[in-house]
Amino acid sequence: MRPVSAGRIASAFGATALAVLLTAAPAAAQTEDPAQEAPATWGVNPSGQDGPDGRAAFDLALDPGETVIDFVGVSNFSTEPITLRLYASDAYTTDTGAFDLLPADQEPVDVGSWIGFNEQTLTVPSETRLDVPFALTVPADATPGDHVGGIVAAVTEATDANGTEMLVERRVGARVHLRVSGELDPNLAPDMEHVTYHYDWNPVRPGTTSFDYAVENAGNVRLQGELVARIAGPWGLLPREVVIAELPQILPGDRFEGTAEMDGVWPLARLEVELVVRPEAVDEADAASRLASHSDIETLWAPPWPQAAVVAALASVIWLLIKIRKLKRRNASGPNSAPVPESVGAIGETEAAVTDSDADDEPRPTDDTAKERAEA
Repeated sequence: MRPVSAGRIASAFGATALAVLLTAAPAAAQTEDPAQEAPATWGVNPSGQDGPDGRAAFDLALDPGETVIDFVGVSNFSTEPITLRLYASDAYTTDTGAFDLLPADQEPVDVGSWIGFNEQTLTVPSETRLDVPFALTVPADATPGDHVGGIVAAVTEATDANGTEMLVERRVGARVHLRVSGELDPNLAPDMEHVTYHYDWNPVRPGTTSFDYAVENAGNVRLQGELVARIAGPWGLLPREVVIAELPQILPGDRFEGTAEMDGVWPLARLEVELVVRPEAVDEADAASRLASHSDIETLWAPPWPQAAVVAALASVIWLLIKIRKLKRRNASGPNSAPVPESVGAIGETEAAVTDSDADDEPRPTDDTAKERAEA
């Protein structure tokens, strides 16, 4: 993305403040001059040789090497003549996603450098509009796609702030949208960095995931769209999808950056975060085209430490309660009483049974032995 810096503006004029109004309606600006009874007010809008033609911007489609002559209307709405500097510059996407032109001290290298005027200093009588011609010549080696800039009418004033003299440029302009013929490549590429999981202090509540993102227009067509984040655990467990941002118009070669946070995310050990950009056409001519989505995927480790600590604490409490219950049962049986095995009676009966069996097993005397005993 081309740099945006107040310091660059200050370097051109010593210390300056820049006010740029580039809108779909005719642009106008005003500046106060102690010598005038009313502030000077002027505007810039697309025009024709015979006056305004209803265009909101200079929408042009040309081939490499082609030249077109067009007109810009510069209107002085004040009661005194005003002298303006007329020039063209390149556009860029600011950090906040707004449309702006390069600082006055920075030379254009794209469509702003392809536009030329016969005179760059213009004096417009009071309450008058001048339709000023300009030529736009596309270089033979110009790349296909969109080239965006603006035509500016500016006033430079000397002011005094706390005893310090400053030069302040106030400017208004009209947008220039040039489409150079050739192969088009609409491409918005998302990127994620610093993906982090944040635990909630309450273990029964989910945490949040934060990350920095950037969407770069890596193609040659100006695009807008929608930025979506998806997050899920292993095997797609507990998926979530959140719209992170509505993307503004991003010019070719520029970036739109920001920071996002997703809440309601459970720590499922391994999380997969996917950033998806769904592009939309800015130019009506591209609206019927199907634009491809692109994504960036990051893996995030988020072990469920708070939940594991709760489970461990509950297990410890249950174990302790079981131990206490066992001790109570042991103390209730008395310290001097010895438990009598329930099998004692059964053992005695077994021994008696064995004795009777042994008696039955003794050898009985025969008849001869009995006679011998009788004779004796």
